[in-house]
Amino acid sequence: MELQLIITIAAIGFAGGLLGGLLGIGGSIIVIPLLTLVKGNNQQLYQATAMIMNIVVGASATLKHHLKGAIQIRVVVKLLPAACIGIIAGVALSNLIPTLWMQVVFALALLGIAVSETSSAFRRETVPEESKDLSEETPKDSNLVNVLIGGFTGLCSGLLGIGGGIVIIPLLKRYSGFSMKSAIPASSATMLITAGIGAFYKNMQLPNLKAPDGSTLEISTSLMIAACLIPPAFIGSYLGASLMHHLPMKVIKRAFAVLLIIAAARMGSTAWTGLQQDHSPTSESSSPSEPRELGSNSDPDPDEQRRSRAE
Repeated sequence: MELQLIITIAAIGFAGGLLGGLLGIGGSIIVIPLLTLVKGNNQQLYQATAMIMNIVVGASATLKHHLKGAIQIRVVVKLLPAACIGIIAGVALSNLIPTLWMQVVFALALLGIAVSETSSAFRRETVPEESKDLSEETPKDSNLVNVLIGGFTGLCSGLLGIGGGIVIIPLLKRYSGFSMKSAIPASSATMLITAGIGAFYKNMQLPNLKAPDGSTLEISTSLMIAACLIPPAFIGSYLGASLMHHLPMKVIKRAFAVLLIIAAARMGSTAWTGLQQDHSPTSESSSPSEPRELGSNSDPDPDEQRRSRAE
């Protein structure tokens, strides 16, 4: 791998880690499209690589949030079992079925969440969220809600190769009574475990999958790209998590809302382009040729050729 490419991938890892630590996501939502831009289309490979990076992003951010005492461990423990099962199911589905229609549905759902989050982010607050004491926060203690949130987040993470923060944070806020300030640490802690399971399963399945050019995918390629991403992603994630505890929550909420809109637009655009390609008419060169008439210019009669040569 060339030095310039290594530096470019490292920069992508830092950007993904910084955004991941700040917003409680894995960073895949920007890492996968940037890798596609730099190295060409290879969705299955980049999903496997991004899942490895998500472990590091989750670990770094979780460490910082733990030192700040910001993780609701009791709720995270309830989210994890269903999330772990969900991510295994999601990876299995991503290996078996085309994900284009699923991406369309997910993009529409994400757009709906983005609209809600944008409205909340730009609404005027009487009491700034950063002034609230996390120790006084009492999330709803519903096992069923936590199981559903964890399972759905894991499924989306495995299916689309994302950390899951763009899914779990809005759901925790809406259905479990979390503030943004406590939802981000919970997301990072959950992602740390689920990403590990998803990364192992996805990478083990790579030899059974094909690249767009028809070649067999290799685990070593995924590990090589991940090796370039991981060190800067760890640093970026730790810095991002530190910023989360210092920046005004209003700024973080607005950044998260913008990210949701971008993610929905990118996912919808990718899926729509793929669907159009799938339904486009076949080119003339690939279509079966029409039967040719004997004696035509394209299939001359042998007797006529002999007579022409004799003349």
